Amino acid sequence: MSGSLLNLLRKIWGQMNKWKYVLLAALLCGCFSRHTYITHERFDSVQVGDPISVIVDEAGEPYAQRKMKNGEIEYEYIENFSRGTVLIYENHYFFLVKDGKIVNKKMVQKQEDPYDLIYQDDPNHHYYP
Repeated sequence: MSGSLLNLLRKIWGQMNKWKYVLLAALLCGCFSRHTYITHERFDSVQVGDPISVIVDEAGEPYAQRKMKNGEIEYEYIENFSRGTVLIYENHYFFLVKDGKIVNKKMVQKQEDPYDLIYQDDPNHHYYP
């Protein structure tokens, strides 16, 4: 009887190991999940009057939501363009929403400020005393 119990425990332990790997894989997939993402082409295809739910379903939750004084809600999405670890520029897409419909949209492109290699310290380098 103790031999069959031992075999049963080994079988259960073996099945638990499989579940541990499945859980680990699920956790790792969660760590590498897609962030909110919208492209310039997708932004151009959005029309005033479209429901914001279409954008949220496709691109996910926005980077920021701001309630405006007139009751409208501003949704902000960001698209980053980088080369390696260096950020080249960002596109910020804004959708102004009232009653679930897009009433206005705009795009702002932001770049890192350039610095003079000779006369300015690298703004991304931290100097320690």
